[in-house]
Amino acid sequence: MRQAVRVLYGGASPSEAILSATLQVRTLDIQAFLQKVADNAAHAGVEGVQFHGIDRPVMVRADENSLEDVITHVLTNAGRYRRPRSPIRMTLRRNADTAEVRIQNHGQPIDAALLGKIFEYGVSDTQAGEKQGHRGQGLFVAKTYMAKMGGTVDAANVDDGVEFVLTLALA
Repeated sequence: MRQAVRVLYGGASPSEAILSATLQVRTLDIQAFLQKVADNAAHAGVEGVQFHGIDRPVMVRADENSLEDVITHVLTNAGRYRRPRSPIRMTLRRNADTAEVRIQNHGQPIDAALLGKIFEYGVSDTQAGEKQGHRGQGLFVAKTYMAKMGGTVDAANVDDGVEFVLTLALA
């Protein structure tokens, strides 16, 4: 990723390049989008993603490519830290003026010392980071892209796992 940033953005640091990215926010049916993501998650290396949506389109304002990056980063993290072969549940809710995507895995909670920092650039579980070459960029990208789309992403420890909540404004 760092080499790609150097090629695309010259001397900018990865965090500067991510922060300066321009998104093409448009209307998107997040119901159909999330179903497609779940159906293809195994092709991105994340097995066992289950999607629970609603029975009608839910139109939001988002950049489709950036939202795919966000969800892929969150799903990859969920897959990395879940119990082997346990499912990852992705649920869509429609509220009065927002759509809410919840992604939950079953496994170890996020260390309390890291919970408030996981969306910062360069923050990664040191054991996983050292063993697997993670640089703490994925959740930083997720937070940055969600903000650029007028949304949010948060994480919380829940019974028997971790839940990420992504919120986008309805179109």
